Amino acid sequence: MLDFLRWQLGANHYDKSKPLRVPIVANDGASLAGVEASASVTWVGHATVAVHDEADVFLTDPHFGPRALIPKRLEPPGIPIASVPPNAFAVLSHNHYDHLDAWTVEHLPASMHWFVPLGLAEWFRARGRENVVELDWWQSARYGRFTITCLPSQHWSRRLEQGTNESLWCAWLVDSGARRYFYAGDSGYFPGFAEFGRRFGPIDVALLPIGAYEPRWFMRYQHMNPAESYQAFLDLRAKYLIGVHWGTFDLTDEPADLAPHALAEAVAQAGGDASKALTLAIGERWHLPAGDAPATRAPRP
Repeated sequence: MLDFLRWQLGANHYDKSKPLRVPIVANDGASLAGVEASASVTWVGHATVAVHDEADVFLTDPHFGPRALIPKRLEPPGIPIASVPPNAFAVLSHNHYDHLDAWTVEHLPASMHWFVPLGLAEWFRARGRENVVELDWWQSARYGRFTITCLPSQHWSRRLEQGTNESLWCAWLVDSGARRYFYAGDSGYFPGFAEFGRRFGPIDVALLPIGAYEPRWFMRYQHMNPAESYQAFLDLRAKYLIGVHWGTFDLTDEPADLAPHALAEAVAQAGGDASKALTLAIGERWHLPAGDAPATRAPRP
């Protein structure tokens, strides 16, 4: 708490007076009802993506609501909440308000299945969501053709109705049998990424947080900066990085639209391939390659 007060009362050295530039593309979400030849990833905003793998859809930390407790949403969700198919499933990383949103849970289809870390199943059942599976780190569950594995992350949990660390926090590996997706949730950089790469690599898509990272003295343990996220991508032995957790809520000192520029700079400084480390526009749908075909994305307006 003393560190939090020091942060809040201290000076912010970033200029946040300029208008934000977060790219947006129109997307009515209708494609989620179809079948993908391979798979696609649509950025809904913040840490929420909709992964469409062949005929199946899953969401990461679904948040379609207007607030993250106090911070207001800066841009509307990239697809309508009504476009989420009733047979979709979701993975939930932890209970912070920018990741677990009660309004969203109550407005998504009641038939959806949820995979959550220890200590959160009762929260969902209290809201009439019975299709919930609670997992500890390193435990896996099956859902159709998917193997869903709960993995460690370096973070913490707290909510008004739950005390500090009364529920677990985690990352997720979602394996469709044809493709592997890693979703980090919130995490500081730690040796676990290299361990996951050894155990599960190669990973097709790593969905990694790149925003909400300043000041480093306070945020380093719990949030990676873009350079650390790129190193985590390399550790994971992933083919593609999609940077999330930016541009939607103003949570920390840096401007909410700075992270993509910092990621591009980190990739360039590391001599990396910029075509493998991506950020999407809100609502943008990015297609994974099928076979030897290249990944594709529509041009932004």
